[in-house]
Amino acid sequence: MTNKNKKTSAGTGGAAAPSKQARQQSEDSQDYSSFKTVLFYCMLIVFLPVITFFLLKAVVLDGFFEMSELKVNIFSAVGAVVALHIALGLYIYRAYFGGSGSKASKVD
Repeated sequence: MTNKNKKTSAGTGGAAAPSKQARQQSEDSQDYSSFKTVLFYCMLIVFLPVITFFLLKAVVLDGFFEMSELKVNIFSAVGAVVALHIALGLYIYRAYFGGSGSKASKVD
């Protein structure tokens, strides 16, 4: 009776190991995918308004329109705020609706 228990437990442990490894790889893949998504949106939220401000200021407003320096700065700042709101809206949309459609499954 003792030998049967040893064989059964050894067989179960051997079959469970690849399943556990595959599950861990799946979780790691999901974590990496989530990290890439959050990193992308963080970079978008930080850099898009800065780039928008300087592009509007240097290229569009100073280049094509003859405005005072104060008006150029104000319109550039408004453009940067609009760009920030667009980036935040995209992030919230992605977080709310899921984006990729992958759902986390509960494993017991």
